[in-house]
Amino acid sequence: MQPKVLSVSEVAYWVDDVERAMEWYVNTLGFEVESHDPGHNAFLKSGDFLLVLFDRRSPNTKLANEYLEENGAPRGDVYHIAFRVRAEDFESAFESVSARENGVRGPITFDTGRRSFFLEDLDDHTIEVTDR
Repeated sequence: MQPKVLSVSEVAYWVDDVERAMEWYVNTLGFEVESHDPGHNAFLKSGDFLLVLFDRRSPNTKLANEYLEENGAPRGDVYHIAFRVRAEDFESAFESVSARENGVRGPITFDTGRRSFFLEDLDDHTIEVTDR
């Protein structure tokens, strides 16, 4: 079964100054700070949408640090985009994509219970498929 994308659940940007970017999104677009690791990253929420800001030199999360180790540096300004699928379709989406694509990473279950897997598109953009 091909996954049916319901929405974009998260966008993660590489930024030069986390605090400056965080302030702009909070003050300009009304995002709320969900979590903030000063100088490294900020997770901002608006409704059920998550915007993540990562310092391009020092993101300070396991997955983002691994990305930098694998690639040497950020490629472009977007770290990854996350597409949400229905929770009940997550396993079949993972199996379907894994059967067609090489290099699928995951699934990963985060501390929040959210499940995700990762792959790259033909232009080397990292794509996350998540159940939340």
